[in-house]
Amino acid sequence: MRSIEFGSYPRFIEPQKEQFVEKKEPAVTESEGGDLKQTEEEAGKEDKEGDSENPERAVEDHKVAGDSSPFPLKQSLQELFDQAVKLHDRGVEGDAEAVKKAYDLLTTLRLRAPQNALVDAYYGSVTALLGRDAIDPNERFKKALKGLKTLDGAVATDPGNVQIRILRAYVSYRLPEMYFHRTKTAIEDFGYLISRYEKDPKVFSREFYWQLLYDLGASYKRLEQHREADATWSRLLSVAEDPKYKNLLQTQGFKLSGEAWNAGFEDTSGPEAEPAPAKKKDEVAQEGMALYELALSGDKEAANKAYDFFSKALAGEPENLLLKAYHADCLSLKGRHAAEPTEMFANAIKAMKVFDSVVNSKPDDVMLRLMRARHSFRLPEAFFRRTATAVTDFEYLIGRYEKDRSVFPRETYWQLLYDLGEAYQRLGLEEESRSAWRKLLLLRPDPKYRAMIDEKRGIGVGRRQKRRLAPRNQEELFREGMRLHDLGVAGDKKAVTEAREIWQKAYDTNPRDAVAQAYYGSCLGLAARDSTDPNTLFSDTIKGLKLLNRAVGRDPNNATIRLLRAYFTYSLPESFFHLTGRAIKDFRYLKTLYERDGSIFSKALYQQILRDLASAYKRTGQDEKAGKVLANLQQDST
Repeated sequence: MRSIEFGSYPRFIEPQKEQFVEKKEPAVTESEGGDLKQTEEEAGKEDKEGDSENPERAVEDHKVAGDSSPFPLKQSLQELFDQAVKLHDRGVEGDAEAVKKAYDLLTTLRLRAPQNALVDAYYGSVTALLGRDAIDPNERFKKALKGLKTLDGAVATDPGNVQIRILRAYVSYRLPEMYFHRTKTAIEDFGYLISRYEKDPKVFSREFYWQLLYDLGASYKRLEQHREADATWSRLLSVAEDPKYKNLLQTQGFKLSGEAWNAGFEDTSGPEAEPAPAKKKDEVAQEGMALYELALSGDKEAANKAYDFFSKALAGEPENLLLKAYHADCLSLKGRHAAEPTEMFANAIKAMKVFDSVVNSKPDDVMLRLMRARHSFRLPEAFFRRTATAVTDFEYLIGRYEKDRSVFPRETYWQLLYDLGEAYQRLGLEEESRSAWRKLLLLRPDPKYRAMIDEKRGIGVGRRQKRRLAPRNQEELFREGMRLHDLGVAGDKKAVTEAREIWQKAYDTNPRDAVAQAYYGSCLGLAARDSTDPNTLFSDTIKGLKLLNRAVGRDPNNATIRLLRAYFTYSLPESFFHLTGRAIKDFRYLKTLYERDGSIFSKALYQQILRDLASAYKRTGQDEKAGKVLANLQQDST
């Protein structure tokens, strides 16, 4: 799979920086980011008075001031800031080493000049540049999101600061729209900057003003807002003296004409017709919604029927955005059960594009944003990289609810906060994840959310008991390994790592021990489940499967080993591995074993095996057998 490439970082014309030159009279107003010289004096005072009360700050100061530090504290904050800006700008042009140095320096500056919005903005921009230069795609997303959040905070603190707006505009502009959906932010900032120049041409050069007009038009075009793009570019041609823009616009497909385009930003060609209002959920036929809900739950037959239903509905109302969204989601759900991986990928990618198109057409439609969020969150991050999209939509929806509690039920708000925390955790942003979950728990939601959060964070079920003395013998070691394995099955990633270490050591010590071999294989499968790297995902899955097959070969009547392999193969996507048939054989063996000896495992596990056996039959199109198993389960259940 090709890596995700971040777009080039446009070289903007730097605004004037006179405000950062130290003068006798403070030249930096509060609205322009704060006086760095004044902040330096205050910081020095704090150093003298507060080091004994803040050991962490004292340690950090010592580390910064040490001989190995390239940024000694005797250097003024203004000088450090100027140096950071130069390094940042070299990084913008592609110098990866300058980016790292700028990041280190700005990290120091944030400690020495806290709550300075301009320093925060440069820190956010250089953090995003670190993401641009990262090889690991997971690190790219993590750094980009952290940079964006920092920039948003800087703009919220000082919305009138031109330089901060420039930084956020171009970070947002360069990020791939399919994953981050920040072009709308770029449009907002470009529009603000253009408006500032038209009121006061001294804020930056006219050449930069032309560049902003060009980039604003390109942003509109990216979102398929062609009327706005054409109007903006027409305005550009009416003011720009540089002929390069005419050539650039021709490469963009912009057709020059003699028509009297409005040179401003308001469209005077008449109001655009309002799109036909999308049907609300309760207006869509109940049959289609019932099929859709079943398809979401994993029902293959329902997914096909729901797709057919919404295909017909959309044919009758081709401009209905909500029907487009349901149709796209059903296409993706249908692909989930495809026999070939290529169809699964093709359907998911088509659905992604449709969701982006309908949300761009109506970005404030709550239902459309909710559907795209859930679709993006559902896709495997290792293959589709859509968790960042889910985060964007989750945060938008949470903000909408906090402004207007009538937009959807309170329970939906709780679920969105939980999902946001999980999405951040998936991207490795633990601080942001904890913040979202802390906010949820302060609302005193349904108790299930605390249990879910504790499970995701590895709290409870005795996980912290791991920090005890090492097991004294093999029996204790195996018991601890089984406990951690089961925590891993429940979703605890740290427990998976610890369990894998235990079972790998046990297997290496005695390669002929079938139980150790099976648990080690299962742990490899759990590690693959949690991986966001496709190569690791496939290699660990194959290794784990081989170990489990060998373990079953050594001890085919061992219920524990058969149970491990059954759920390992059952959890794999059928379109990739085609192993549901093997899971069915293991489930049937375990079913027969329990019916001969009810003490072999619990009745609750037996009933779960029946449910999953029926699901496996349905996955492979054996509906009649699935029905018989479910009838057996209904008869057995109270």
